[in-house]
Amino acid sequence: MKALGLMDNQRLELVDCKDPVMLAPDGVEIDIVLSGICGTDLAVLSGREGGEVGIIRGHEAVGIIIDVGKGVVHLQKGMRVVVDPNEYCGVCEPCRLAKTHLCNGGVNAGLDIAGVNKHGTFAERFVTRERFVYQLPDDMSWAAGVLVEPVACILNNIDQAFIRAGERVLILGSGPMSLIAQIVLRSMGVDTLATDRNTHRIQFGRSQSLDVIHADDLELQMQHQEKFDVVIDTVGNQIDTASRYIGRGGRIVLFGFDSDYHYMLPVKYFLVNAISIISAGEYNQHFPRAIRLLII
Repeated sequence: MKALGLMDNQRLELVDCKDPVMLAPDGVEIDIVLSGICGTDLAVLSGREGGEVGIIRGHEAVGIIIDVGKGVVHLQKGMRVVVDPNEYCGVCEPCRLAKTHLCNGGVNAGLDIAGVNKHGTFAERFVTRERFVYQLPDDMSWAAGVLVEPVACILNNIDQAFIRAGERVLILGSGPMSLIAQIVLRSMGVDTLATDRNTHRIQFGRSQSLDVIHADDLELQMQHQEKFDVVIDTVGNQIDTASRYIGRGGRIVLFGFDSDYHYMLPVKYFLVNAISIISAGEYNQHFPRAIRLLII
């Protein structure tokens, strides 16, 4: 089969490789139809983040089941499905406590993630296990289906931050994940504002009827408003900015990441103002909710 392999941190190459082999009784083989390009993939290709050389990348994928193992119960050939790339072991302590996103039974005592530390979905075929595959509704487009994984990420962060209707949320950065987060939060009755420095991203967000302003205009706008209940950093290096605009008792959510970014925490300020910093990690069983949300 054909696949896109990471040859170094800045080069994907179309390669010929063997078809994946389905060994587990609960194995599922999928003919990949679409595989989304994540911001993490772009960061690796640009050299801003490291990636494991030789790995087939890709982790946001939909496709059609072409084969199933004898132990598969709920899936069958021909089903349209979406792939959960986070392949938790199911037997380690976190997994037994229903914290599968904190699995330590995989590579390097961590979570096995397709397209990150094992072969992913930038390929014609992909093999996984039944518990990492979810059926898509017949009337859901492939384009909508490939958004299930990103929406699951967003739902996890919303859950961990306990964001509620009526709260005001500032989102630093207005890339794809930020825009999706705004749409999801707005459907929950949450007031959102996003900032960016990229004119195209600002204009695109506004074209979707979302509130997006230039980052330089935030200070002026805040002269007439209360600080925010929640600030979400989708950029990965904006904790200092977040701390300036978060209200007392607020929550700062770390969504994006920058491996080179470091922040000196002003402990007294955070303590006196009861400000929480939340890092949600990977999603945890959020795919069914994400699918239902995308049906609406």
